[in-house]
Amino acid sequence: MERIKSMQYMPAGPLMNITVLAGKLDEVHLPHWICIDDNPTILDKFAVLHIDDCGDNVEKVSEVTSSHVKLCEPVFSLKMAILRFLGLSVEIYCNVLIYKTDTDFLTLHAYLIPRDPGRQQELDKRNVSYGYRVIRKSHPEKSLKMNDSFILTTDLNSAEIYPEELILRYENPNYIEVFIDNPDKKFKLQLTNENEHQPVWTCTIRPNDYPSTVHSQGEHFVDKHRAVLIARVSNIESILDELLDKKVITTQEAYDKILAIPDMREKLRKLYSGPLNAAGYEGKEVFYKILEEKEKYLIAELKNST
Repeated sequence: MERIKSMQYMPAGPLMNITVLAGKLDEVHLPHWICIDDNPTILDKFAVLHIDDCGDNVEKVSEVTSSHVKLCEPVFSLKMAILRFLGLSVEIYCNVLIYKTDTDFLTLHAYLIPRDPGRQQELDKRNVSYGYRVIRKSHPEKSLKMNDSFILTTDLNSAEIYPEELILRYENPNYIEVFIDNPDKKFKLQLTNENEHQPVWTCTIRPNDYPSTVHSQGEHFVDKHRAVLIARVSNIESILDELLDKKVITTQEAYDKILAIPDMREKLRKLYSGPLNAAGYEGKEVFYKILEEKEKYLIAELKNST
């Protein structure tokens, strides 16, 4: 990023890693998230950054469309569309990402980022590793101006929102936190440009978007559905990897013993009788969160049947 900025460019599209196994391509179209509508002067500011073992270089593009830049007879390395921003007021297409934190009360983290699948993947992975749940909603339809400030509001008077504004930028995206104590109905979130009155994005958060996964008393979800989980969970190896990483399985020896069991159901029975039993409630909560990610359709079916 520092190198791109020193050349007075900004990222205009995701970093792509493309490999041609055989043959040769006549042209390639790389995606970008820049709005070029009604701004023809911006077209000659596009370029493509090449990154390889020898360093990096910038190449002019052959053509720019509303969603892609074209390179003719490309030679592949890591590539990304970039835009020379000097003196430009740039509008881009964006995504809003929402994550529910792992707390008794409802806390949401909302990010505003360029439409970059790599950045979204990075934020998804980071937040899921904290035990947060992804809430997928539609994204803003209109383009938004880089470095503008946006305010997030809700129609619930009891909601606490901090900070008051969010700046649209590529690097180190920050989030707005929405705190609601004991929500019991659907509510709206709206994003508005600080200098305008019309919202640029609206979504509805419904109760089924934030089901409680905290079991303060009684039988835990993973114990209640033990028989079904043993019979139907299929991603046991990756689940064991996660449990070892999160210290529910506390030793490599215990992990190796379960992994060596040939029968998948027996693996799960050993997991229940050993590490999960020893880890108690908190360990079962971690197991539940991993199942939500790895076996989401099975967990959804079991929750709906409760």
